[in-house]
Amino acid sequence: MKKLTRSMTNDEIQEEIHTLEKVDYTPLYNKDVAYHNYGYIHTFRVISDGLRLSSIKQFFGGLLAGIWIGVAYTAILYATYKMENASVVKLLTGLLFSGVILLIAFLGGGFVTAHMWYNRTMFRRVEKWSIFLKACGLVYLGNIAGIGIFLGILFLSGAFNGNDKLLIYAYESFGLGKLYSVGTAIKTGQTFTNGDVWQTISWVFFSGILCNFLICLATQGAKSTKGNTVATMIMYIVVLFFFAIGGYQHCVANWYGAWVLIILAIDPNVAGNIQTSPGHDYLFNVNSAWLYLSLNIIPAVLGNFVGALIIGTFMGLFNMDYDKLLLKEARLRFLREVLAVRQNPNLLSEKLHDDQYTPWYKRPYKKRKK
Repeated sequence: MKKLTRSMTNDEIQEEIHTLEKVDYTPLYNKDVAYHNYGYIHTFRVISDGLRLSSIKQFFGGLLAGIWIGVAYTAILYATYKMENASVVKLLTGLLFSGVILLIAFLGGGFVTAHMWYNRTMFRRVEKWSIFLKACGLVYLGNIAGIGIFLGILFLSGAFNGNDKLLIYAYESFGLGKLYSVGTAIKTGQTFTNGDVWQTISWVFFSGILCNFLICLATQGAKSTKGNTVATMIMYIVVLFFFAIGGYQHCVANWYGAWVLIILAIDPNVAGNIQTSPGHDYLFNVNSAWLYLSLNIIPAVLGNFVGALIIGTFMGLFNMDYDKLLLKEARLRFLREVLAVRQNPNLLSEKLHDDQYTPWYKRPYKKRKK
């Protein structure tokens, strides 16, 4: 465990920099390494660089991914709401959800769950937690906003008007269905117990761990293909196909169901006068939105984080030789940034630096005139 940079003097930082500069980093730039090593090295660098993107890039990258989630889940909604065969629904869900990755690959975007792959390096004090958490927070806010924007426009376009079965299916499958026993109690009008609550939290949390096992494998697997676009798409699709079929809890994708419940809670009139049978109105529980945020979204975030920490640690141990060099290289860059700002506090107000080397916490939002 390294000392926190705030407790280090400039001389101590400089001494550590000199030590790290003597390390031979050439194995990291060898193109002849095995595919799995190459994927690990490339993934590490891409996420590390992503932490240093400007705040607006991080937010809008997340927003784009959120919109693609909205597109994919809406396609799933329309394709499956009349199907009775659960196995076919799962297969179609996996196939259509994987399309999100194609959109991200060709049009851009980012998931907070992919950023979580890097979380174990924070425990090694390679960089500041504040840098990592702010990047994750901005991307996640973008993810949430993107899904919300798409679903809001979808509701306002009248997509659900006159299609009672579609709206009920969205409410039950994308919302209540992800609350397990609590959702079943709400659907049947029964009172759920404390046991139901803890069971739901537990199932969401551990399902979230499994989810990010596959997400992190997909992230590294795609990078291991050394630039082959087709292989990249196949690697992503195969892994995410299994993730979607398994129905694991993803803290970003689950916001589709959250927004459905929130919109219905804000304006129940959106549902219209739905009747499941003559003289019998369908009742939407307005409290389901807040239960969903508490019992699904929060445990899913924690589960995804823990899942990334576990699988990331295993990946690091498997790629130990390269992992040590990557950690030292990342630490070296971070210390250079910290020392540069300490030695010249006005450095970044005098000159606009590029995204790669400028710490996010000192980067100006606009180019300043001299």
